[in-house]
Amino acid sequence: MTHRSVRALLAVLCAAMLITILTPANPVSADTGSNWTGSYYPNPYLQGNPVFTRIDPAVVFNWGPNPPGPGLGSQFWSARWVTIQYLAAGTYRFTVTSDDGVRVYINGQIILDAWRDQAPTTYNVNVQVPTGNHAIQVDYYQGIGDASLSVSWNPLLTPSSAWTAQYYNNPDLAGAPVISRYEGGINYFWGLGSPDPAVAPDNFSARWTITTPFNAGTYRFTLAGDDGIRLFIDNILVINQWKDQVLTAYTIDVTLTAGLHTLRVEYYDRVGQATVRLVYEPAVGPPGDGQTQWYGEYFANPFLAGSPTFVRLDGSSGIDKNWSTQAPVAGFPRENFSVRWTRQICVPGRPYTIYLTADDGVRLYIDVTLVIDAWRVQDRVTIRQPVDLTAGCHNFRLEYFQATGNSVVNLTWEPPDGQNPPQYVAPPPPPSGVNAVVQYASRLNVRTGPGINYGIITTIDRNTVLALSARNADASWVRVTTLPGGTVGWVSRAYLQITSGNVNSLPVQGGGVVDPGNPTGVRVRTLTTVRLRSGAGTQHSILGNLGWGVVLDVIGRNSDNSWLQVRFGTVVGWVYSPYLQVIAGNLYNVPVTG
Repeated sequence: MTHRSVRALLAVLCAAMLITILTPANPVSADTGSNWTGSYYPNPYLQGNPVFTRIDPAVVFNWGPNPPGPGLGSQFWSARWVTIQYLAAGTYRFTVTSDDGVRVYINGQIILDAWRDQAPTTYNVNVQVPTGNHAIQVDYYQGIGDASLSVSWNPLLTPSSAWTAQYYNNPDLAGAPVISRYEGGINYFWGLGSPDPAVAPDNFSARWTITTPFNAGTYRFTLAGDDGIRLFIDNILVINQWKDQVLTAYTIDVTLTAGLHTLRVEYYDRVGQATVRLVYEPAVGPPGDGQTQWYGEYFANPFLAGSPTFVRLDGSSGIDKNWSTQAPVAGFPRENFSVRWTRQICVPGRPYTIYLTADDGVRLYIDVTLVIDAWRVQDRVTIRQPVDLTAGCHNFRLEYFQATGNSVVNLTWEPPDGQNPPQYVAPPPPPSGVNAVVQYASRLNVRTGPGINYGIITTIDRNTVLALSARNADASWVRVTTLPGGTVGWVSRAYLQITSGNVNSLPVQGGGVVDPGNPTGVRVRTLTTVRLRSGAGTQHSILGNLGWGVVLDVIGRNSDNSWLQVRFGTVVGWVYSPYLQVIAGNLYNVPVTG
Protein backbone atom coordinates (compact mmCIF):
# COMPACT_ATOMS: atom_id res chain seq x y z
CA MET A 1 0.00 0.00 0.00
CA THR A 2 1.39 3.43 -0.92
CA HIS A 3 1.92 6.25 1.59
CA ARG A 4 -0.85 8.14 -0.12
CA SER A 5 -3.21 5.18 0.28
CA VAL A 6 -2.28 4.90 3.97
CA ARG A 7 -2.98 8.63 4.50
CA ALA A 8 -6.29 8.26 2.68
CA LEU A 9 -7.26 5.25 4.79
CA LEU A 10 -6.34 7.07 8.01
CA ALA A 11 -8.33 10.13 6.93
CA VAL A 12 -11.34 7.97 6.19
CA LEU A 13 -11.02 6.16 9.54
CA CYS A 14 -10.69 9.46 11.42
CA ALA A 15 -13.70 10.86 9.61
CA ALA A 16 -15.66 7.71 10.46
CA MET A 17 -14.69 8.05 14.13
CA LEU A 18 -15.85 11.69 14.20
CA ILE A 19 -19.13 10.76 12.57
CA THR A 20 -19.64 8.05 15.19
CA ILE A 21 -19.00 10.55 17.98
CA LEU A 22 -20.99 13.51 16.64
CA THR A 23 -23.97 11.94 14.88
CA PRO A 24 -27.20 12.23 16.93
CA ALA A 25 -29.26 9.17 17.81
CA ASN A 26 -31.76 9.90 15.03
CA PRO A 27 -29.69 11.51 12.26
CA VAL A 28 -31.33 13.46 9.45
CA SER A 29 -30.16 12.50 5.98
CA ALA A 30 -28.00 15.15 4.39
CA ASP A 31 -29.36 16.93 1.32
CA THR A 32 -27.30 16.50 -1.84
CA GLY A 33 -29.52 18.58 -4.11
CA SER A 34 -30.62 17.43 -7.57
CA ASN A 35 -30.24 18.13 -11.29
CA TRP A 36 -26.61 19.16 -11.22
CA THR A 37 -25.30 20.22 -14.63
CA GLY A 38 -21.76 18.84 -14.81
CA SER A 39 -19.18 20.05 -17.32
CA TYR A 40 -15.99 17.94 -17.57
CA TYR A 41 -12.65 19.35 -18.87
CA PRO A 42 -9.50 17.54 -20.10
CA ASN A 43 -7.22 19.72 -17.93
CA PRO A 44 -7.09 20.62 -14.23
CA TYR A 45 -7.82 24.31 -14.90
CA LEU A 46 -11.47 24.32 -16.15
CA GLN A 47 -10.12 25.81 -19.37
CA GLY A 48 -11.40 25.55 -22.93
CA ASN A 49 -14.45 23.57 -23.96
CA PRO A 50 -15.69 20.66 -21.86
CA VAL A 51 -15.25 17.15 -23.29
CA PHE A 52 -18.83 16.41 -22.30
CA THR A 53 -21.70 17.83 -20.27
CA ARG A 54 -24.33 15.80 -18.44
CA ILE A 55 -26.94 15.95 -15.66
CA ASP A 56 -25.70 14.35 -12.45
CA PRO A 57 -28.27 13.57 -9.74
CA ALA A 58 -25.78 14.49 -6.98
CA VAL A 59 -22.17 15.54 -6.55
CA VAL A 60 -21.24 12.38 -4.66
CA PHE A 61 -18.50 10.41 -6.44
CA ASN A 62 -15.74 7.97 -5.66
CA TRP A 63 -13.97 7.48 -8.98
CA GLY A 64 -10.91 5.86 -7.43
CA PRO A 65 -8.35 5.30 -10.23
CA ASN A 66 -11.01 5.50 -12.95
CA PRO A 67 -11.91 8.44 -15.23
CA PRO A 68 -15.35 10.10 -14.77
CA GLY A 69 -16.38 9.47 -18.40
CA PRO A 70 -15.29 9.04 -22.00
CA GLY A 71 -12.55 11.27 -23.38
CA LEU A 72 -10.87 11.85 -20.00
CA GLY A 73 -7.97 10.13 -18.30
CA SER A 74 -7.75 9.15 -14.67
CA GLN A 75 -5.56 12.15 -13.81
CA PHE A 76 -5.27 15.89 -14.54
CA TRP A 77 -8.88 16.73 -15.35
CA SER A 78 -11.46 19.09 -13.83
CA ALA A 79 -15.21 19.58 -13.62
CA ARG A 80 -17.79 22.19 -12.71
CA TRP A 81 -21.32 21.49 -11.44
CA VAL A 82 -24.09 24.06 -11.12
CA THR A 83 -27.64 23.77 -9.79
CA ILE A 84 -30.50 25.90 -8.47
CA GLN A 85 -31.90 24.73 -5.13
CA TYR A 86 -34.74 26.11 -3.00
CA LEU A 87 -33.75 26.61 0.64
CA ALA A 88 -35.86 27.84 3.52
CA ALA A 89 -34.35 30.67 5.54
CA GLY A 90 -31.82 29.40 8.02
CA THR A 91 -28.26 28.36 8.71
CA TYR A 92 -26.95 25.33 6.81
CA ARG A 93 -23.81 23.27 7.33
CA PHE A 94 -22.20 22.35 4.01
CA THR A 95 -20.02 19.24 4.24
CA VAL A 96 -17.50 18.73 1.43
CA THR A 97 -15.04 15.84 1.16
CA SER A 98 -12.54 16.08 -1.69
CA ASP A 99 -9.45 14.47 -3.18
CA ASP A 100 -8.04 16.81 -4.72
CA GLY A 101 -8.93 20.54 -5.12
CA VAL A 102 -12.41 21.96 -4.58
CA ARG A 103 -14.19 25.32 -4.46
CA VAL A 104 -17.85 25.91 -3.56
CA TYR A 105 -19.91 29.02 -4.35
CA ILE A 106 -23.43 30.08 -3.29
CA ASN A 107 -25.03 32.86 -5.32
CA GLY A 108 -21.62 33.73 -6.73
CA GLN A 109 -19.97 34.07 -3.30
CA ILE A 110 -17.22 31.58 -2.48
CA ILE A 111 -17.81 29.72 0.79
CA LEU A 112 -15.00 27.15 0.52
CA ASP A 113 -11.62 27.45 -1.22
CA ALA A 114 -9.47 24.31 -0.93
CA TRP A 115 -7.88 24.40 -4.40
CA ARG A 116 -4.88 22.14 -3.68
CA ASP A 117 -3.56 18.60 -3.98
CA GLN A 118 -4.78 16.69 -0.94
CA ALA A 119 -5.79 13.31 0.38
CA PRO A 120 -9.53 12.93 1.04
CA THR A 121 -10.26 15.86 3.38
CA THR A 122 -13.60 16.89 4.90
CA TYR A 123 -14.59 20.53 5.33
CA ASN A 124 -17.63 21.92 7.22
CA VAL A 125 -18.84 25.43 6.39
CA ASN A 126 -21.87 27.12 8.02
CA VAL A 127 -23.83 29.42 5.70
CA GLN A 128 -26.90 31.56 6.48
CA VAL A 129 -29.36 32.08 3.61
CA PRO A 130 -32.76 33.73 3.16
CA THR A 131 -35.77 31.83 1.85
CA GLY A 132 -35.71 31.35 -1.92
CA ASN A 133 -33.83 29.83 -4.84
CA HIS A 134 -30.06 29.74 -4.55
CA ALA A 135 -27.40 29.07 -7.19
CA ILE A 136 -24.82 26.53 -6.01
CA GLN A 137 -21.59 25.91 -7.95
CA VAL A 138 -18.88 23.31 -7.24
CA ASP A 139 -15.47 23.39 -8.99
CA TYR A 140 -13.13 20.40 -8.73
CA TYR A 141 -9.82 19.21 -10.14
CA GLN A 142 -8.09 15.83 -10.01
CA GLY A 143 -4.31 15.71 -9.77
CA ILE A 144 -2.70 12.30 -9.29
CA GLY A 145 -3.80 9.15 -7.50
CA ASP A 146 -7.40 8.35 -6.67
CA ALA A 147 -10.27 10.84 -7.17
CA SER A 148 -13.34 11.43 -4.99
CA LEU A 149 -15.75 14.24 -4.18
CA SER A 150 -18.97 14.59 -2.17
CA VAL A 151 -21.06 17.69 -1.40
CA SER A 152 -24.07 17.79 0.96
CA TRP A 153 -25.74 20.07 3.49
CA ASN A 154 -27.91 19.92 6.59
CA PRO A 155 -30.02 22.66 8.19
CA LEU A 156 -28.56 23.79 11.49
CA LEU A 157 -30.87 26.68 12.24
CA THR A 158 -34.27 27.30 10.64
CA PRO A 159 -37.11 29.55 11.79
CA SER A 160 -39.55 28.08 14.31
CA SER A 161 -43.26 28.67 13.80
CA ALA A 162 -43.88 28.47 17.57
CA TRP A 163 -42.15 27.99 20.90
CA THR A 164 -41.24 24.40 21.76
CA ALA A 165 -42.36 23.94 25.38
CA GLN A 166 -41.17 21.14 27.70
CA TYR A 167 -42.57 20.68 31.23
CA TYR A 168 -40.90 18.67 34.02
CA ASN A 169 -42.30 17.37 37.32
CA ASN A 170 -39.26 18.65 39.19
CA PRO A 171 -37.76 22.15 39.65
CA ASP A 172 -34.45 21.19 38.00
CA LEU A 173 -35.38 20.50 34.34
CA ALA A 174 -34.13 16.97 35.06
CA GLY A 175 -34.97 13.76 33.25
CA ALA A 176 -37.55 13.45 30.52
CA PRO A 177 -40.31 16.06 30.18
CA VAL A 178 -43.82 14.92 31.08
CA ILE A 179 -45.26 17.19 28.36
CA SER A 180 -43.79 18.55 25.13
CA ARG A 181 -45.90 20.82 22.94
CA TYR A 182 -45.90 23.95 20.78
CA GLU A 183 -47.01 27.28 22.26
CA GLY A 184 -47.54 30.72 20.74
CA GLY A 185 -45.79 32.75 23.44
CA ILE A 186 -44.68 32.91 27.07
CA ASN A 187 -47.27 34.85 29.04
CA TYR A 188 -48.71 32.72 31.82
CA PHE A 189 -50.32 33.25 35.21
CA TRP A 190 -51.19 29.84 36.57
CA GLY A 191 -51.80 31.11 40.11
CA LEU A 192 -51.94 28.12 42.46
CA GLY A 193 -52.57 25.79 39.52
CA SER A 194 -50.26 24.27 36.91
CA PRO A 195 -49.76 24.35 33.12
CA ASP A 196 -51.46 20.96 32.63
CA PRO A 197 -53.09 18.20 34.70
CA ALA A 198 -50.00 16.08 34.06
CA VAL A 199 -47.81 18.74 35.76
CA ALA A 200 -47.75 19.15 39.55
CA PRO A 201 -48.91 22.60 40.82
CA ASP A 202 -45.66 23.10 42.80
CA ASN A 203 -42.01 22.23 42.26
CA PHE A 204 -42.21 21.97 38.47
CA SER A 205 -40.01 23.51 35.75
CA ALA A 206 -40.28 24.37 32.07
CA ARG A 207 -38.09 25.16 29.09
CA TRP A 208 -39.15 27.08 25.95
CA THR A 209 -37.07 27.47 22.76
CA ILE A 210 -37.64 29.26 19.46
CA THR A 211 -35.51 30.32 16.50
CA THR A 212 -36.78 33.54 14.96
CA PRO A 213 -35.51 36.23 12.57
CA PHE A 214 -34.39 39.68 13.76
CA ASN A 215 -33.44 42.83 11.92
CA ALA A 216 -30.10 44.28 12.98
CA GLY A 217 -30.55 46.50 16.04
CA THR A 218 -30.76 46.71 19.81
CA TYR A 219 -33.64 44.85 21.44
CA ARG A 220 -35.07 45.12 24.94
CA PHE A 221 -35.88 41.79 26.58
CA THR A 222 -38.04 41.77 29.72
CA LEU A 223 -38.39 38.47 31.58
CA ALA A 224 -40.60 38.20 34.67
CA GLY A 225 -41.24 35.22 36.91
CA ASP A 226 -42.25 33.77 40.23
CA ASP A 227 -39.91 31.90 40.93
CA GLY A 228 -36.65 31.21 39.03
CA ILE A 229 -36.05 32.44 35.47
CA ARG A 230 -33.23 32.37 32.92
CA LEU A 231 -32.92 33.72 29.37
CA PHE A 232 -30.38 32.48 26.81
CA ILE A 233 -29.80 34.10 23.42
CA ASP A 234 -27.82 31.91 21.03
CA ASN A 235 -26.81 29.79 24.05
CA ILE A 236 -25.44 32.84 25.89
CA LEU A 237 -26.96 33.39 29.35
CA VAL A 238 -28.13 37.02 29.45
CA ILE A 239 -30.62 36.99 32.37
CA ASN A 240 -29.91 34.67 35.31
CA GLN A 241 -32.31 34.92 38.26
CA TRP A 242 -32.52 31.24 39.19
CA LYS A 243 -33.84 31.68 42.73
CA ASP A 244 -37.01 31.65 44.80
CA GLN A 245 -38.66 35.08 44.49
CA VAL A 246 -41.94 36.91 44.29
CA LEU A 247 -43.00 38.06 40.83
CA THR A 248 -40.09 40.22 39.60
CA ALA A 249 -39.27 41.58 36.13
CA TYR A 250 -35.74 41.92 34.74
CA THR A 251 -34.79 43.91 31.64
CA ILE A 252 -31.72 43.82 29.41
CA ASP A 253 -30.81 45.47 26.09
CA VAL A 254 -29.08 43.18 23.59
CA THR A 255 -27.64 44.19 20.20
CA LEU A 256 -28.37 41.52 17.57
CA THR A 257 -27.11 41.07 14.03
CA ALA A 258 -29.58 40.60 11.18
CA GLY A 259 -30.69 36.98 10.79
CA LEU A 260 -31.89 34.08 12.88
CA HIS A 261 -31.35 33.90 16.63
CA THR A 262 -32.35 31.21 19.11
CA LEU A 263 -34.08 32.21 22.36
CA ARG A 264 -34.35 29.85 25.31
CA VAL A 265 -36.31 30.55 28.49
CA GLU A 266 -36.03 28.33 31.56
CA TYR A 267 -38.35 28.56 34.57
CA TYR A 268 -39.13 26.80 37.82
CA ASP A 269 -41.92 27.20 40.37
CA ARG A 270 -41.30 26.33 43.98
CA VAL A 271 -44.59 26.77 45.87
CA GLY A 272 -47.46 29.23 45.80
CA GLN A 273 -48.12 31.47 42.77
CA ALA A 274 -46.73 30.38 39.40
CA THR A 275 -46.25 32.95 36.66
CA VAL A 276 -43.76 33.65 33.85
CA ARG A 277 -43.69 36.16 30.98
CA LEU A 278 -41.25 37.19 28.23
CA VAL A 279 -41.63 40.22 25.97
CA TYR A 280 -39.12 41.86 23.64
CA GLU A 281 -39.15 44.77 21.22
CA PRO A 282 -36.70 47.25 19.67
CA ALA A 283 -35.11 49.22 22.50
CA VAL A 284 -36.20 52.83 22.93
CA GLY A 285 -34.82 54.72 25.90
CA PRO A 286 -33.02 53.27 28.92
CA PRO A 287 -33.68 49.73 30.19
CA GLY A 288 -36.01 49.60 33.20
CA ASP A 289 -38.43 52.16 34.60
CA GLY A 290 -37.93 55.23 36.74
CA GLN A 291 -35.06 56.87 34.83
CA THR A 292 -35.06 60.45 36.17
CA GLN A 293 -32.22 61.74 33.96
CA TRP A 294 -32.51 62.26 30.22
CA TYR A 295 -31.26 59.09 28.51
CA GLY A 296 -29.80 60.33 25.21
CA GLU A 297 -29.42 58.01 22.22
CA TYR A 298 -27.29 59.63 19.48
CA PHE A 299 -27.52 58.39 15.88
CA ALA A 300 -25.07 59.28 13.10
CA ASN A 301 -27.99 59.69 10.67
CA PRO A 302 -31.06 61.97 10.64
CA PHE A 303 -33.53 59.05 10.82
CA LEU A 304 -33.06 57.61 14.35
CA ALA A 305 -32.20 54.48 12.36
CA GLY A 306 -30.35 51.40 13.54
CA SER A 307 -28.45 51.27 16.81
CA PRO A 308 -27.24 54.50 18.42
CA THR A 309 -23.60 55.45 17.92
CA PHE A 310 -23.40 56.25 21.61
CA VAL A 311 -25.68 56.85 24.62
CA ARG A 312 -25.26 59.08 27.64
CA LEU A 313 -27.18 60.72 30.48
CA ASP A 314 -27.96 64.37 29.73
CA GLY A 315 -29.03 65.66 33.14
CA SER A 316 -32.20 65.86 35.21
CA SER A 317 -33.38 69.32 34.13
CA GLY A 318 -34.76 70.17 30.69
CA ILE A 319 -32.87 69.94 27.40
CA ASP A 320 -30.65 72.86 26.38
CA LYS A 321 -28.32 72.07 23.47
CA ASN A 322 -26.64 74.30 20.91
CA TRP A 323 -24.31 72.41 18.55
CA SER A 324 -24.15 75.12 15.87
CA THR A 325 -20.35 75.33 16.06
CA GLN A 326 -19.34 71.86 17.28
CA ALA A 327 -20.57 68.28 17.29
CA PRO A 328 -22.22 66.67 20.35
CA VAL A 329 -18.96 64.76 20.96
CA ALA A 330 -15.61 64.50 19.20
CA GLY A 331 -15.74 62.19 16.20
CA PHE A 332 -19.52 62.47 15.82
CA PRO A 333 -20.97 64.35 12.81
CA ARG A 334 -22.06 67.94 13.35
CA GLU A 335 -24.74 67.69 10.65
CA ASN A 336 -27.24 65.05 9.54
CA PHE A 337 -27.61 63.36 12.92
CA SER A 338 -30.50 62.65 15.29
CA VAL A 339 -31.07 62.18 19.02
CA ARG A 340 -33.76 60.53 21.13
CA TRP A 341 -34.08 61.53 24.80
CA THR A 342 -36.32 59.67 27.25
CA ARG A 343 -36.94 60.09 30.96
CA GLN A 344 -39.59 60.03 33.67
CA ILE A 345 -40.84 63.31 35.13
CA CYS A 346 -43.02 63.36 38.25
CA VAL A 347 -45.26 66.42 38.71
CA PRO A 348 -48.17 67.66 40.78
CA GLY A 349 -51.40 67.60 38.80
CA ARG A 350 -51.94 70.97 37.09
CA PRO A 351 -51.72 72.67 33.68
CA TYR A 352 -48.29 73.25 32.19
CA THR A 353 -46.98 75.17 29.21
CA ILE A 354 -44.29 73.40 27.20
CA TYR A 355 -41.80 75.54 25.26
CA LEU A 356 -39.85 73.69 22.59
CA THR A 357 -37.26 75.46 20.42
CA ALA A 358 -35.53 73.66 17.56
CA ASP A 359 -33.56 73.99 14.36
CA ASP A 360 -34.44 71.54 12.57
CA GLY A 361 -36.99 68.75 13.22
CA VAL A 362 -38.41 67.98 16.63
CA ARG A 363 -41.30 66.11 18.25
CA LEU A 364 -42.34 65.47 21.84
CA TYR A 365 -44.30 62.55 23.29
CA ILE A 366 -45.72 62.52 26.81
CA ASP A 367 -46.56 58.96 27.78
CA VAL A 368 -47.90 57.64 24.44
CA THR A 369 -49.35 60.94 23.17
CA LEU A 370 -47.63 63.03 20.50
CA VAL A 371 -48.06 66.56 21.86
CA ILE A 372 -45.69 68.52 19.57
CA ASP A 373 -44.90 67.50 15.99
CA ALA A 374 -42.58 69.73 13.97
CA TRP A 375 -40.60 67.01 12.19
CA ARG A 376 -39.29 69.02 9.25
CA VAL A 377 -36.28 70.99 8.05
CA GLN A 378 -36.80 74.51 9.37
CA ASP A 379 -35.11 77.58 10.74
CA ARG A 380 -35.13 77.97 14.49
CA VAL A 381 -38.67 78.19 15.87
CA THR A 382 -40.17 78.18 19.36
CA ILE A 383 -43.39 76.24 19.87
CA ARG A 384 -45.66 76.90 22.85
CA GLN A 385 -47.94 74.00 23.78
CA PRO A 386 -50.31 73.90 26.81
CA VAL A 387 -50.69 70.45 28.42
CA ASP A 388 -52.73 69.32 31.42
CA LEU A 389 -50.71 66.72 33.35
CA THR A 390 -52.27 64.56 36.02
CA ALA A 391 -50.50 64.17 39.35
CA GLY A 392 -47.82 61.49 39.26
CA CYS A 393 -45.01 60.34 36.97
CA HIS A 394 -45.06 60.67 33.19
CA ASN A 395 -42.73 59.33 30.49
CA PHE A 396 -41.32 62.08 28.25
CA ARG A 397 -39.70 61.28 24.89
CA LEU A 398 -38.07 64.04 22.83
CA GLU A 399 -36.84 63.29 19.31
CA TYR A 400 -34.69 65.64 17.25
CA PHE A 401 -32.91 65.61 13.92
CA GLN A 402 -30.39 68.06 12.52
CA ALA A 403 -29.98 68.55 8.77
CA THR A 404 -27.46 71.29 7.97
CA GLY A 405 -26.52 74.66 9.36
CA ASN A 406 -27.39 75.60 12.93
CA SER A 407 -28.26 72.95 15.50
CA VAL A 408 -30.39 74.02 18.45
CA VAL A 409 -32.85 72.13 20.66
CA ASN A 410 -34.28 73.48 23.92
CA LEU A 411 -37.10 72.02 26.01
CA THR A 412 -38.50 73.81 29.04
CA TRP A 413 -41.84 74.29 30.78
CA GLU A 414 -43.68 76.43 33.27
CA PRO A 415 -44.39 76.29 36.16
CA PRO A 416 -40.80 75.12 36.41
CA ASP A 417 -40.81 72.88 39.54
CA GLY A 418 -37.07 73.51 39.68
CA GLN A 419 -36.36 71.09 36.83
CA ASN A 420 -35.98 73.06 33.65
CA PRO A 421 -33.38 75.41 32.13
CA PRO A 422 -34.25 78.95 31.11
CA GLN A 423 -36.34 79.19 27.97
CA TYR A 424 -34.16 79.60 24.92
CA VAL A 425 -34.44 83.11 23.49
CA ALA A 426 -33.35 83.36 19.88
CA PRO A 427 -31.36 86.44 18.99
CA PRO A 428 -33.71 88.83 17.18
CA PRO A 429 -33.21 89.25 13.42
CA PRO A 430 -31.43 92.42 12.42
CA PRO A 431 -33.91 95.29 12.11
CA SER A 432 -35.21 95.76 8.58
CA GLY A 433 -37.05 99.00 9.17
CA VAL A 434 -40.32 97.27 8.14
CA ASN A 435 -42.91 97.23 10.91
CA ALA A 436 -46.60 96.36 11.15
CA VAL A 437 -49.50 95.97 13.54
CA VAL A 438 -52.19 93.27 13.70
CA GLN A 439 -55.22 95.18 12.46
CA TYR A 440 -57.67 92.86 10.66
CA ALA A 441 -57.99 89.91 13.07
CA SER A 442 -58.94 89.68 16.74
CA ARG A 443 -56.39 86.86 17.18
CA LEU A 444 -53.78 85.84 14.62
CA ASN A 445 -51.91 82.52 14.40
CA VAL A 446 -48.11 82.62 14.36
CA ARG A 447 -46.82 79.57 12.46
CA THR A 448 -43.53 77.76 11.99
CA GLY A 449 -43.48 78.49 8.24
CA PRO A 450 -45.17 80.49 5.47
CA GLY A 451 -48.47 78.61 5.06
CA ILE A 452 -51.58 77.40 6.87
CA ASN A 453 -50.28 73.82 6.86
CA TYR A 454 -47.40 74.71 9.15
CA GLY A 455 -47.71 74.21 12.90
CA ILE A 456 -48.98 76.98 15.16
CA ILE A 457 -46.41 78.39 17.58
CA THR A 458 -48.73 80.79 19.38
CA THR A 459 -51.46 83.37 18.76
CA ILE A 460 -51.22 87.16 19.04
CA ASP A 461 -53.93 89.75 19.65
CA ARG A 462 -55.12 92.68 17.57
CA ASN A 463 -52.88 95.77 17.94
CA THR A 464 -49.76 93.65 18.58
CA VAL A 465 -46.73 95.48 17.19
CA LEU A 466 -44.48 93.42 14.89
CA ALA A 467 -41.04 93.78 13.36
CA LEU A 468 -40.83 92.13 9.90
CA SER A 469 -37.61 90.37 8.84
CA ALA A 470 -38.42 88.18 5.77
CA ARG A 471 -41.15 87.28 3.29
CA ASN A 472 -42.05 84.46 0.93
CA ALA A 473 -41.86 84.84 -2.85
CA ASP A 474 -45.17 86.68 -3.33
CA ALA A 475 -45.05 88.50 0.04
CA SER A 476 -48.32 86.84 1.11
CA TRP A 477 -46.58 85.62 4.31
CA VAL A 478 -44.01 87.45 6.41
CA ARG A 479 -41.69 86.43 9.20
CA VAL A 480 -42.24 88.56 12.28
CA THR A 481 -40.90 89.18 15.74
CA THR A 482 -43.45 90.22 18.34
CA LEU A 483 -42.69 93.44 20.21
CA PRO A 484 -42.41 93.01 23.15
CA GLY A 485 -41.94 89.26 23.74
CA GLY A 486 -39.51 88.21 21.06
CA THR A 487 -41.53 85.30 19.60
CA VAL A 488 -40.38 84.64 15.99
CA GLY A 489 -42.65 83.05 13.40
CA TRP A 490 -44.69 83.52 10.21
CA VAL A 491 -48.06 85.25 9.81
CA SER A 492 -50.35 86.02 6.90
CA ARG A 493 -49.76 89.52 5.59
CA ALA A 494 -53.50 89.89 4.85
CA TYR A 495 -54.21 90.65 8.53
CA LEU A 496 -51.50 93.26 8.98
CA GLN A 497 -51.30 97.00 8.53
CA ILE A 498 -47.79 98.07 7.48
CA THR A 499 -46.75 101.04 9.60
CA SER A 500 -43.24 101.67 8.20
CA GLY A 501 -40.96 100.45 5.42
CA ASN A 502 -41.55 98.44 2.23
CA VAL A 503 -42.48 94.72 2.46
CA ASN A 504 -40.95 94.01 -0.94
CA SER A 505 -37.56 95.10 0.36
CA LEU A 506 -37.46 92.13 2.76
CA PRO A 507 -35.28 89.10 1.87
CA VAL A 508 -37.17 86.14 0.39
CA GLN A 509 -37.20 83.00 2.55
CA GLY A 510 -39.56 80.06 2.12
CA GLY A 511 -41.77 79.38 -0.87
CA GLY A 512 -45.49 79.61 -1.39
CA VAL A 513 -48.15 78.63 1.09
CA VAL A 514 -47.72 74.85 0.75
CA ASP A 515 -45.99 73.10 3.63
CA PRO A 516 -43.02 71.24 2.13
CA GLY A 517 -43.15 68.72 4.99
CA ASN A 518 -46.46 67.02 4.32
CA PRO A 519 -48.97 68.58 1.90
CA THR A 520 -51.12 65.41 1.83
CA GLY A 521 -51.68 64.98 5.57
CA VAL A 522 -50.81 61.25 5.30
CA ARG A 523 -48.22 59.90 7.68
CA VAL A 524 -46.85 56.36 8.11
CA ARG A 525 -44.63 54.49 10.57
CA THR A 526 -42.12 51.78 9.62
CA LEU A 527 -42.83 48.31 11.02
CA THR A 528 -39.27 47.05 10.49
CA THR A 529 -36.00 48.18 8.97
CA VAL A 530 -36.79 49.17 5.36
CA ARG A 531 -34.84 50.42 2.35
CA LEU A 532 -35.43 53.90 0.99
CA ARG A 533 -35.07 53.78 -2.80
CA SER A 534 -34.84 56.37 -5.55
CA GLY A 535 -37.91 54.98 -7.34
CA ALA A 536 -40.95 52.72 -6.96
CA GLY A 537 -39.35 49.29 -7.28
CA THR A 538 -36.44 47.13 -6.18
CA GLN A 539 -34.60 47.89 -9.42
CA HIS A 540 -33.98 51.46 -8.21
CA SER A 541 -30.92 52.43 -6.20
CA ILE A 542 -30.92 52.38 -2.40
CA LEU A 543 -30.71 55.83 -0.79
CA GLY A 544 -30.45 54.50 2.75
CA ASN A 545 -32.07 52.32 5.43
CA LEU A 546 -34.81 53.45 7.79
CA GLY A 547 -35.08 51.78 11.18
CA TRP A 548 -38.08 50.43 13.03
CA GLY A 549 -40.63 53.02 14.21
CA VAL A 550 -39.56 55.87 11.91
CA VAL A 551 -42.40 58.30 11.08
CA LEU A 552 -42.57 59.44 7.44
CA ASP A 553 -44.66 61.96 5.53
CA VAL A 554 -46.28 60.50 2.40
CA ILE A 555 -46.16 62.78 -0.66
CA GLY A 556 -46.91 60.32 -3.47
CA ARG A 557 -47.74 56.73 -4.40
CA ASN A 558 -47.85 54.36 -7.34
CA SER A 559 -51.15 53.20 -8.85
CA ASP A 560 -51.64 50.09 -6.69
CA ASN A 561 -50.30 51.63 -3.44
CA SER A 562 -47.53 49.02 -3.25
CA TRP A 563 -44.87 51.78 -3.12
CA LEU A 564 -45.14 55.13 -1.36
CA GLN A 565 -43.10 58.25 -2.01
CA VAL A 566 -42.08 59.70 1.36
CA ARG A 567 -40.20 62.63 2.80
CA PHE A 568 -38.16 62.35 5.99
CA GLY A 569 -36.01 65.31 6.91
CA THR A 570 -34.10 66.35 3.82
CA VAL A 571 -34.50 63.04 1.97
CA VAL A 572 -37.23 62.08 -0.53
CA GLY A 573 -37.54 58.50 -1.72
CA TRP A 574 -39.74 55.44 -2.12
CA VAL A 575 -40.58 52.71 0.42
CA TYR A 576 -42.37 49.37 -0.05
CA SER A 577 -45.79 49.84 1.59
CA PRO A 578 -46.27 46.38 3.25
CA TYR A 579 -43.55 47.44 5.68
CA LEU A 580 -45.47 50.58 6.71
CA GLN A 581 -48.45 51.39 8.94
CA VAL A 582 -50.67 54.38 8.12
CA ILE A 583 -51.04 56.47 11.29
CA ALA A 584 -52.71 59.59 9.84
CA GLY A 585 -54.73 60.49 6.74
CA ASN A 586 -56.05 58.47 3.79
CA LEU A 587 -53.75 57.04 1.12
CA TYR A 588 -56.35 57.65 -1.58
CA ASN A 589 -55.94 61.39 -1.02
CA VAL A 590 -52.29 61.09 -2.10
CA PRO A 591 -51.52 61.86 -5.77
CA VAL A 592 -50.12 59.10 -8.00
CA THR A 593 -46.53 60.19 -8.71
CA GLY A 594 -44.87 56.98 -9.86
